[in-house]
Amino acid sequence: MNMDSGDFTGHIEQRENIARVHNSIAPIIARFFHEKGVGVQFRVDELRRYVGAHSKIALAPDSAGRIMRDMRSRKWIGYKVVNLRASLYLITSLGERTP
Repeated sequence: MNMDSGDFTGHIEQRENIARVHNSIAPIIARFFHEKGVGVQFRVDELRRYVGAHSKIALAPDSAGRIMRDMRSRKWIGYKVVNLRASLYLITSLGERTP
C-alpha cells in the first residue's frame, strides 16, 4: 500500500475521531442499557435519541448503532436482534464490564 503523508495523517485523524466518539457515547449507551434492563426491547431510534440528548458532541446518524455493536463485541453489553427490518432489539445482558 502506498500512503503519502496526507493519507496517513487523515487516517490518524479518523482513528482519533472514532476514539473520541466512542469514549464520549459508550458510557451513555451503557447507561441506556442499565436504565432499560435485561429483557426489555428497544428500537435503535430510541437509543439514537437518548444518546443525542445526553451527548455533548455532534454525532453521525449511525454512531450510536456502530458503537453499540462494538460494545457487544467487547462484551460490555448484550443484545439480540428481534427484528432487523424494524430495528428492534432485546437487551440480554448488561455486560461483563462497562466502558
